[in-house]
Parts: sequence; C-alpha cells; structure tokens
Amino acid sequence: MLKNHRVAVLVSVALLGSVSNALANERPLMTETETISASQMDQIAAQLAGTWKTTELYQTTQTDDGSTQEIFMLMSIAPVAIEGMENTMYVESVLSNTPWSPFRQAIFQLYEYKGKVRLRTYTMAVGDDALSVYAGMTASPTYFGGLDKKQLIATLDVELDANGSGFSGSTPYPYPTGVGGAVEMTSSVTFDGTTLTTADRGYDANGVVVWGAGEDASYAFEQVEPYAAATERDDGLVIVEYPDSGSDMVVQDGDQMHVHYSGYLADGTMFDSSYPRNQPFVFAFPPGKRAIVGWGIGMEGLSKGAHRKLIIPGDLGYGPGGNPRAGIPGDATLIFNISLVQIDRPEPVEEASDESTTESAPVESHEGHDHAED
Repeated sequence: MLKNHRVAVLVSVALLGSVSNALANERPLMTETETISASQMDQIAAQLAGTWKTTELYQTTQTDDGSTQEIFMLMSIAPVAIEGMENTMYVESVLSNTPWSPFRQAIFQLYEYKGKVRLRTYTMAVGDDALSVYAGMTASPTYFGGLDKKQLIATLDVELDANGSGFSGSTPYPYPTGVGGAVEMTSSVTFDGTTLTTADRGYDANGVVVWGAGEDASYAFEQVEPYAAATERDDGLVIVEYPDSGSDMVVQDGDQMHVHYSGYLADGTMFDSSYPRNQPFVFAFPPGKRAIVGWGIGMEGLSKGAHRKLIIPGDLGYGPGGNPRAGIPGDATLIFNISLVQIDRPEPVEEASDESTTESAPVESHEGHDHAED
C-alpha cells in the first residue's frame, strides 16, 4: 500500500510554518482571534519540524551481496526564508536508501483565514537542475536562498483545528490535479509532535480512488533522527553529511579520487555538472592546486560510495576574481552535490635491496574539469 502512497505524499503531507518573535513584535496590536492564530502557528511549527519516517515499510530490495534491504519513506521539514512571503518552510521527501536524492521538494506556508490556520502547499517552478541545489538544505536551512514567491505555484490548502494535544485538518473541498490519473484530490492530516497521520486521495472522473489511502485507511509517520547533518567549520565551509556509505575504504593521501558533482550558485544556477558528461572529475588527494580550497577540504574523510553537500564561502572558492568563464561572480558562495564513486589506491612501493634499485612511476595525472579547479 505504501508504494501507492508515494504519489499521495508528494502533495500535502508535510506542512509547517514559523512565526518569529521579531515579526510578531513588528505587527500591530492583534485581536483575540489573531492572538490565538499566532499561538497556534507557533505550536504547529514546533510539532511538525524535524524528520519523519513511515512506520511501515515502503519496499524491500536485494543488495549486491544478496541480503535484503528494508526501505522506508522519510520526510524532512525546516523553516526557511523566501522573498515576499512569511511563515514558510521547505519540505523534501526521500527514500531511506537514497536520502541525498529527494523525489519530492515543495514549499509550504502557514496563514490565517477567517480566524483559522491554513497550510498552503506550493510547487517549486524552478526546473529540475535548480531543484537539486536545495536537496539536503533542511540540515542547513540558513543557506536556503534564491527563491521568491513568483517561482511558486499554489496547489492546495489544509485547514487546521486544535485536536487534543495536537492538530488535525483537511482540505475544505477537492482540488483539481493531474497526478496519477486523478482529476481531483483531497488531503487530511493529524499530528501531535511525535506522530503524524495522513490520508491523501486522488479520484478519477467517476469519483473512484486511484491513488493514496482507501476511504477508511491512512498512513502513519513517526519522528526520527535526521538523515542529513550539517557541520559548519570555523573557516565558513559547511559540510552536509548523509548516512555512511558502509565502505571501509576512506580516502587517504595519494589516492586517485573519482568524484561526480554538480555545482551551483546560491540562487540555484547550475554552472557545471559531471553527470551529463558521464565522466567524474579524477584527481589525486589532496588535490592542491587542482581544485579550489573548499573542494579539497570537503573531501577529507570521504568514503567510497558516499555523498556530501558542500557549501563553500567565496574566500575558499574563486575569491574576489570569480571565474568569468564559468559565470561565477567574485566572492560567490558555491554549492556542490558530490559523490565519491571510486578510489584508486597505488600499490605500496617496496624498499630497494642492496642489489637493485626500485624506481616508481608517479600516479598518472587525469585532467579534471575547470569548474572544480582554480
């Protein structure tokens, strides 16, 4: 059943808003109804923030060694700033075996409507390339940027009411949709800060449910530890780590690294990617002048098969001069999604005996692409 829920969860499950004290203090004196709504917004934000995991399996797969891998659906929620809007958040849905690759990314907003709190869902109309820059940003929402209201398309509203220790609500009426053969959809949600239950349904032209929960069914999530964690170094470099790759092979000096990557400016502009070329950037570790400083630092401790996100400040990137050929302005913050696909480790050199001299050849130098280099 959860497989069909993949379509449903794309639409409206994760809903969050945030009201800052600064914004609240700047508002005019509120009426009693407005005060209640503001308080509810804060409670909703607190209860929905974090990472959620389905309580039932999404699917199982066979790994290369023949073992069975259990896969769950995960959803991460964090408040972010968006130009021209208030009380907004970023939501991404992933599978537990590929958390670095969201299958759903959206923006949600809390707002007051006739004395009640509604949660509005938005599609991010920025293109697939730009969407990737936001992957994993729930771990470091401060760096979520480059998006404004004009790039969002509203999809539906869920009207919420207090329900015991939490909240519950549903769409006030069916909304049109073209997802999964449906012509309209409804959504409902109940949450209390530790559990979240949804019932999203798509209906065909005859009113028959074609995806999502059955008429009397729902799907449950529980709050869990984040699948991505950010470390902000003293030099300003931010490293977003995903779960360990499971490989014991960690990069060390002298290794040849084969790294796939996509590079972005902070506004979501992709200036380079190795994936369309199907050719990873190959270089010896540490890269030295073969790569920008932040790139080299970001490779430390990386294991074979691992994924990372690097948010590199201008002084660890191309500096004041930028990289005009790549369209990178001076002091630009650079964002890279990287994957270490292979490590070539040179054989140890045997010590020379008295009778002979062993001469070792240097590791072959492979040319990488300019955008990873100085």
